[in-house]
Amino acid sequence: MEALQALEYAFLFVLGAVLGSFYNVLIYRLPRNLSPVSPSSRCPHCGQRIRWYDNIPIISYLLLKGRCRYCEGKIPLRYPLVEGASACLAVVCRLRFEEPFTSLVFFLFFSLLMVASLIDWDTFLLPDSLTLGGLAFGLFTSFFRQDFGPTEGLIGALVGGGSFLVVYLYYKKLRKMEGLGFGDVKLMAFIGSVTGVWGVLYAVFLGSLFGLIYALPIIFKNRSLQFAVPFGPFLSLGVFVGVLLDFKYFLV
Repeated sequence: MEALQALEYAFLFVLGAVLGSFYNVLIYRLPRNLSPVSPSSRCPHCGQRIRWYDNIPIISYLLLKGRCRYCEGKIPLRYPLVEGASACLAVVCRLRFEEPFTSLVFFLFFSLLMVASLIDWDTFLLPDSLTLGGLAFGLFTSFFRQDFGPTEGLIGALVGGGSFLVVYLYYKKLRKMEGLGFGDVKLMAFIGSVTGVWGVLYAVFLGSLFGLIYALPIIFKNRSLQFAVPFGPFLSLGVFVGVLLDFKYFLV
């Protein structure tokens, strides 16, 4: 049995790494309104098509020493990091959730959050294809999960999206300023649809804590509050940590 489990985890690691390679494509192409499937991957420096043997997740980066085979342009370290994170995520979700379907749901959930977070970090944009598509995914899969139901998903989506909508409208209509992006409203609806009200609480409280930890050194260094930080990555990190650690047992 142990050998079979090891084989299963090895398979999940490889599958996660392969999907991570595709996530890199989404991170680059979605903000640019490019097709995620066509054309095939090319070097951003010289435009040369990347051959399959140079596109093996993690391994090709190490063999090429982080540079293009043709022009020796530097390949961003983010590429193998995303592939490695996705590979580990597939294994961690299987270990954390006993029921296979629930494990798959959370792997895809965290994967979408990772892609959305990196796009948000780069561009301050959260594509609807990820947030609204994720919301539909969460509500649909809630009908088939053993640990969660459609009512919990709907309430979570309403609480998550609704609470952030109130904050968004407060800043937009009353204070006449952009205090919160509307993409964050849709992101919170997505988070709530998969994790329920507890996931919304994780995202808000832990996400705010992580955001504060990140922002404090910048505030002290610049002695100013005049800087912008995307909130989506911290919301995603908050719900990720909260769900994996089952943080509600520390709060009740």
